[in-house]
Amino acid sequence: MKTIQPLFILFACGLLAACNSEAQPSTGIFKEAFVKQLQLLRPEGYERRAVKLVQVTPGKTNSGTTTYKVTAYIHDYDEGYPPNSYYGQTCVGKMDNWIFTIHKDDFGEWAVQGMFTVTNNSCITNPSEGVASQPLSAVPGTLYEIGKNPAANDQTVNNTDNISPLYIGEYAAYGTGGRLMTGMGMTLTSGNRYYDLDKKRGGTYNYNKQAGSITFSGGFLSGQTGKNVNTKGFDISATVHYEPWR
Repeated sequence: MKTIQPLFILFACGLLAACNSEAQPSTGIFKEAFVKQLQLLRPEGYERRAVKLVQVTPGKTNSGTTTYKVTAYIHDYDEGYPPNSYYGQTCVGKMDNWIFTIHKDDFGEWAVQGMFTVTNNSCITNPSEGVASQPLSAVPGTLYEIGKNPAANDQTVNNTDNISPLYIGEYAAYGTGGRLMTGMGMTLTSGNRYYDLDKKRGGTYNYNKQAGSITFSGGFLSGQTGKNVNTKGFDISATVHYEPWR
C-alpha cells in the first residue's frame, strides 16, 4: 500500500486538478468585496467615502484563501456644519502595495481580511460649503462604485486562469542582445494609462486580449503597438522587447 497510495494521489491530482490549482475569486469579485469593506469602515462624521483603485494584483491561492496586493486611494469628505461657518474637511489616504486575503466565510460570502486603517491621511479644511479641499478628480486611480461593475459577478476561476497575460506595473525595455535601453522604461496602470519612470511623459493604452496586442496613444510610445503579449512582456518591434521589472 505504501507504493500504491502516492500513485493514486498523483492520478487524482491530474484528473481533478485539485492539488496545484485551487478555485479563487476573480479580481472583480475581490474589488467588490474589498471596497464594500472599506465603505463599512468609513469614519464617523464623514458623509462620503470614495475609493480609487490604482492596481490590484492577484497572488497565490492556498487552502481556499487568495492573496491580493493593492494600491489604492481613499477619499473621505466631511460636509461640516455650514450654519456655523464650518465646512468640514477632506482627507486622502493611500494604500501602497498593501496585502489582503479573501476567502469564503461560514455563510458562503466573500470576506476580505487585512489592514484597512490608513494612518497617512492628509486632511485639509474645506474652503466653502459643498466644496472639497482635495477634489476627487485630482486623486489618482480609477473610481470603484459598489454594484456598478459587471466584473463583480464573474464566476470563480482557476488560479492559473486568473493571471492576466498583461502585467500591470513597471516595465524595462531591452534591445538587441538583451541590452537595457535606458530612458525607455515605463509603468502601466490598471486605469489604462501609462507613463515613463519620471512620470513626465505618458498617455493611454488599449489592451486587446484576443489579439494579444497593446496599442499606445499619446506619450513617448504614441502610435506603437506591442505584440505577443504574455506574462513575460511583449515586443514593440523586432529589436525592442518590454519585460516586467519585478
